[in-house]
Amino acid sequence: MRSSAALSLPSLLLKFFLSAPDCRSTGFVLLRRAATPGTPSAWGGGEVPSRSSAARSARRRSPLTVATAAAEEGPSSSAAAIGDEWDRAMEEAASKQKSSAVFLISDSTGVTLKAVLQKSLAQFQACGGEETASWGRNAVPPCEGDEEEGDVGGCEVQTRMFNFVRSEAAVAAIVKKASERGAMIMYTMADPVLSQQTSRMCELSGVPATDLLGPTLNQLSDLLGRAPAGVPGLANRHAALQDSYFRRIEAVEFTLKADDGRSPWLLKDADAVIVGVSRTGKTPLSVVLSQTMGLRVANVPLVLECPPPKELLDSEPGGVDPKRVFCLTINPNELKRIRTTRLERRNVKEMEEKFDKSLTGEGERRSNYADRNYLLRDLKSARALAVSNGWTEIDVTGRAVEETASLISEILNERFMGDTAPLY
Repeated sequence: MRSSAALSLPSLLLKFFLSAPDCRSTGFVLLRRAATPGTPSAWGGGEVPSRSSAARSARRRSPLTVATAAAEEGPSSSAAAIGDEWDRAMEEAASKQKSSAVFLISDSTGVTLKAVLQKSLAQFQACGGEETASWGRNAVPPCEGDEEEGDVGGCEVQTRMFNFVRSEAAVAAIVKKASERGAMIMYTMADPVLSQQTSRMCELSGVPATDLLGPTLNQLSDLLGRAPAGVPGLANRHAALQDSYFRRIEAVEFTLKADDGRSPWLLKDADAVIVGVSRTGKTPLSVVLSQTMGLRVANVPLVLECPPPKELLDSEPGGVDPKRVFCLTINPNELKRIRTTRLERRNVKEMEEKFDKSLTGEGERRSNYADRNYLLRDLKSARALAVSNGWTEIDVTGRAVEETASLISEILNERFMGDTAPLY
């Protein structure tokens, strides 16, 4: 074996590619002959790697590592085996880049598509990056690859939304781009003709595609005995004309007025009252209940140093029904993490450190908001109020806001089937 200590890495690579007997090089593109797996080789003193072993090796070794090792071995190495590892490493890198994109095509807003994709990715403990583009009505999106790619923020799947797509030309351009990127397509088309065209284009282009709306429309058509209207965005138009739409608007207005303990005289008129210590998600939960389910919701913070409003504790006829009051609880460790994060984002800790010595003495903490002993007493006080007043406790640790909202609506339906307004 020749000594290569005196040669630089570029010189080693060039010398190897030009002197290897089994391959010729134009630039750095190898033209190799096929190697038979299992045949003897000077590469590493063993045999030419099989396809499975080469693939495993390519995952562990980059193309540069393979070429460098080969240059050090000298021209007696098997170029076919080296080229096989090189090609497989490059194919592996290319497949990783192409397999993580999902194109969403909708003839309307695309809300359904995004919701289904998010819930599906959650089953794989994966996340989807932000959409990088959204195109107007009947517009043909650019598909020359010159648009800027969005940052996926460390997520495994990058999504691209194409909404208000209502022409065959627009679909064809998107499918072409998906084929070039190796992306998967998910689509919702109310027009059955355009839906079939999309399916056909994806099939001919070899692009994996999922129709989220078509099968449901076909089943309903058989059940109802008539064809669907096939008009995009029809659900949004109908929703704006229904009584439930105006009921939700009124519920949201009520919730905003009764948010965070304001307007305590409205508590008796609420369909649900949410109470809990700070940072348990009372306001987001109230908004979801009012906006999606049409419930008038009030929320009241429970603070250790302050008694709750007297209207909340009034269970006399005409007052607040304890069966409508829900007390949110949470794991102390999770609560401490959330409160600490809030203090950091508001630069409270930084200000405390700045004025610590001058105002309170060295090492003394001025805020007990995220102190574990304080929040334990805070949670204990809230639970004692819930027990003494007959409120329903709900642990929100690890729960999504929508999950908690569904649980509360189910409880209300069971308790007040005839008293509560329709939820949808």
